[in-house]
Formats: sequence, C-alpha cells, structure tokens
Amino acid sequence: MDKAKTVLQVEQLISPILEEQEFELVGVELKRELVGLVLRIFIDREDGVDLDACSRASEVIGQALGRANLIATPYNLEVSSPGIERPLKKPKDFQRFIGSNIFVRTIKPLNNRRQFKGVLKSAGDESFAIQCDGELVEIPYGLVSKAHLVVSLVF
Repeated sequence: MDKAKTVLQVEQLISPILEEQEFELVGVELKRELVGLVLRIFIDREDGVDLDACSRASEVIGQALGRANLIATPYNLEVSSPGIERPLKKPKDFQRFIGSNIFVRTIKPLNNRRQFKGVLKSAGDESFAIQCDGELVEIPYGLVSKAHLVVSLVF
C-alpha cells in the first residue's frame, strides 16, 4: 500500500463531506502502530470542536470510507481536533491566526537560521511575516517544513 497516495485519496474523499458539515480538514495521518493500522483525521471549526463534533464527524467519515473501500486492510479510525498547538499548513491557516504566537521550521536557512518563534504579523498568498526577536521576518510558504501555533500559559 502506498501510504502517501492513500492519504491523498482519503483527503479528496472526505474534505467535501466535512465541509458540508461545516468542518475543516486539518490533516490526515496513516500509520502502522502496535494496535495495527491507524487512520487519524484532524478536524477543526471556527469555534473549535468538542467530543460530540468529533463523534458526528467520525460517523460520516466512517460511512464514506466504508463505501469507497480505499483501505483494503483493517484499520482503526480516529477523529480529533488538531490540539492547542494546531499545525499551520495552508495560507488560510496563517491568515486565520494572525496575531498568534507560532513556531516555524524552514527547509533551508533564512537570515542564517531555520527556526523561528514569534508573533504572526501578516499572511498573504505567497508568504507570511513573523515578529521574531525584535525583527520582522518574511517567510515564503514554500520554505516551511513545519509550522504550528504556540500556546503560552500564564498563571
């Protein structure tokens, strides 16, 4: 089984179904673990997702996957929120979280570094800007290997 191809097929199948239910597909993972094959679907909404929302989404996703028969071997389906340190993958993710603290790792050095942590200041179609160590750094999306929200807890 080609995992990357299967993940892409799952994304293409369930993305419109989730949109009908007013969910956003954040990510799909297919991994072999001790319990066997696990298909993880990460969903979100503007106002967040709770256990009931994940349960409803799991039901619709499970039905669609059962009809499409994309994964021939038995697997466990898990549907959850992306968590508080939500990954940022698409330009609209960055645009949605302007003003938030983020962490970014780039595939090659930019300004002599590959890791940036700071406040997301702006986001366009091709790049975004992060205020990092007193400097505004413009990062093209094509250079990003990983990006996610960073939560600061204040007690």
